[in-house]
Amino acid sequence: MSHRVRRSIRNRAVAIFGGTFDPVHYGHLRAAAEISERLKVSDFRLIPAGCPPHRDGSWADPFHRLAMLELAVAAYPDLHVDEREVRRNGRSYMVDTLESVRAEVGDVPMLLCVGQDAANQLDRWHRWQELLRLAHLVVMTRPRSEPRYPQRLGQVLEASRVKRARDLMRSPAGLVCHVEVTQLAISSTDIRNQLGRGWDPRFLLPDTVLSYIRKHGLYGTAETGAAKG
Repeated sequence: MSHRVRRSIRNRAVAIFGGTFDPVHYGHLRAAAEISERLKVSDFRLIPAGCPPHRDGSWADPFHRLAMLELAVAAYPDLHVDEREVRRNGRSYMVDTLESVRAEVGDVPMLLCVGQDAANQLDRWHRWQELLRLAHLVVMTRPRSEPRYPQRLGQVLEASRVKRARDLMRSPAGLVCHVEVTQLAISSTDIRNQLGRGWDPRFLLPDTVLSYIRKHGLYGTAETGAAKG
C-alpha cells in the first residue's frame, strides 16, 4: 500500500528573525520553527547582528556567531541564515536590514519576528516608526502573557493589530500580529555563564554548536582543536 506524503503549501512571505545569537540555542530554533510552520513561510531568515547597537559588546566575534548559526540550521531546509549584517560595516540597525531585503524581494509580505521583551522596547530602536512601513510585525509571545508597551508604542501597535496571522499575507507590510510560541527556559547568557564556569550546557543548544564553541575556545572554554580565529 503506497502512502502519499502531504506537503504544506507555503506562502511567498519572507520572515526576518534577527538577534545576536551569542550563542544560538534551542529556544531560538524552536521559535523560528514554529513561526515558519504556522505561517507557512517559504523564506525564513535568521540574521545575526554584526555590531548590535543595544549592547556594549558581544562575547563572540560576529563571524563565529554566523558560523554557529549556520551549523545550527544546517539540518532544517525551511530555515536560512542571512549574513548581510555581519558583512555590513558599522552598526546593525534592523530598519536598514529591512530596507535592504525589501529592495530584493519586492512587494511580497515581509514579517519581522521579535520576542515580547524586544517588542516592549521597540520604541528604542533606530527609526522604529518606519518598521511597519517596511514589514509586518510578528510578536512571538509567551503562553498567557500580556504585552507591556509604553503608552505611545502601544497606541501605534494596537492600531495596526490583527488577530489572524493569515491576514498578514494579504499585504506587504503595516500590520501587527501576536503569535504564541513555545517558550523554552534557555538563554544565551546562562549558556555563556555555564561555559565560563566549566559546566556542560548540553541539551540547551545543538551538539554541532557546542563542539564549535569548544574547538575555538569561545566563552571562556579551553581550546581543544584549531586555533581560535
